[in-house]
Amino acid sequence: MNNNSRILIIDDSETIHDILQVLLRPEGYQLAFAINGAEGLEKATQFLPDLILLDVMMPGMDGFEVCERLRAMSKLAEVPIIMLTALDDRDSRLRALEAGVDDFLTKPFDRTELRVRINSMTRLNRYRRLLTERSRFEWVIQQLNDGFLLLTDGSRIRYMNSAARVYLGIVENNYNNSDDFLQQVDKIYKREPVEAWENWPAANNAKSPRYLVRPETSEASALWLQVDVSEFSDDDNNEQLLHLHDVSEKMQLLQRMWSFQAMVSHKLRNPLNSFAILPLIRDSNEFSRDTEELFDLLETAIDHLQNRVLEVLQYVDTSSLLKVNDSFRLSEIRNLVMTLQDTLELDMLKFAMDESLQDKALLLSGQALELVLCEILKNAKKFHPEKSPKIELLIKLAETDNTVVLSVTDNGQHLPKNALKKVWTAYYQYEKNFSGEVQGMGLGLPMVARLIWASGGDCRLCNREDQSGVRVELMLPLTTT
Repeated sequence: MNNNSRILIIDDSETIHDILQVLLRPEGYQLAFAINGAEGLEKATQFLPDLILLDVMMPGMDGFEVCERLRAMSKLAEVPIIMLTALDDRDSRLRALEAGVDDFLTKPFDRTELRVRINSMTRLNRYRRLLTERSRFEWVIQQLNDGFLLLTDGSRIRYMNSAARVYLGIVENNYNNSDDFLQQVDKIYKREPVEAWENWPAANNAKSPRYLVRPETSEASALWLQVDVSEFSDDDNNEQLLHLHDVSEKMQLLQRMWSFQAMVSHKLRNPLNSFAILPLIRDSNEFSRDTEELFDLLETAIDHLQNRVLEVLQYVDTSSLLKVNDSFRLSEIRNLVMTLQDTLELDMLKFAMDESLQDKALLLSGQALELVLCEILKNAKKFHPEKSPKIELLIKLAETDNTVVLSVTDNGQHLPKNALKKVWTAYYQYEKNFSGEVQGMGLGLPMVARLIWASGGDCRLCNREDQSGVRVELMLPLTTT
């Protein structure tokens, strides 16, 4: 047997020491001995026993006083004490209990009873220490801002800390450990991306994290929770430990970085091209009327560039960052599409929208919609073999109330099935030789998805069935006012 428990014997009898050593050493206990109370207190602080066997009648400091002093020490106050005593009167036992003794063994003791009492007491003490450690651990978990849940088979909630209750909108008094996790989640959040949740409750794929997204409203910003899963399985149980981590700030930062880069790219490209006239001015031998006109053009171009730069700087200012809960009137979208067509130099772009949507507004800012469409249209051109795609942009009312479907269809290349699911994953790039493009960071479509998800919408990408090319579908919510 290997108990590994530590036992301190405080007794002035060397004979008792020898007997207890013969009885307990084969059981696997670690033993320490003291011949009086003072030595016993010193040994106890060094040895930190799991159990103390304490004699009552000792010279100098008796067992009652030793017990009282042990109970006054913070590190030893909870250690079980069995008193070895030849005293059998009621007053002595009451005094021992008042001093803090847990159990008694009367001398001469029965050897079998001694083993059973010690084994029972050490086992009880280990259990008590485990409960103490668990209590401390749970206290720490309860203080964390991150949410932690323990699930059975990915469904039944067995435990959740206070932060998890807040995230899931569960009042502690109404908490039921038979609640279904996904049912509770779906009351508040959207699970994104959809494919990452298909194998729930398996542990996460590091390249495809799971998110719970609470769309932005006029009262609150979008909330992004990353859900990490660790699995614990044995013959009887299959449990998952969930970590809910608020990554809203990270998502906003990535969104700002991407939107800034996109804004710089298509807002400054054309004005910068105007500087091509500078060599013409330098090569002029005289300032003719034509030269004066060139100067006028240059002045106009520089002024235009300055305005664009100021616009971009204003855009990245914290007071005017992208606000998803702003609205955009669909009556203005045709002009936006035509502007993007000119900017991106797209030759063939067909646009159509249901007439019934003219007086409706999207729950998305104009800046957000411009960046989303710009990214999708750029991709259509980038991945077309001749860089001259035929694009069809249609907007119609969805079957779901207060939602429109904006679809962008091109005649470029089909994507492999595995790529169709991964295009919404950050840093994933599907760029074969046909694109002829320098690889980017793979953040364009993931940022599109995050903008759409944060507004309460959804997005899909599929291959065309009638010919080569892909179709991007955006499900966009309408404002209710």
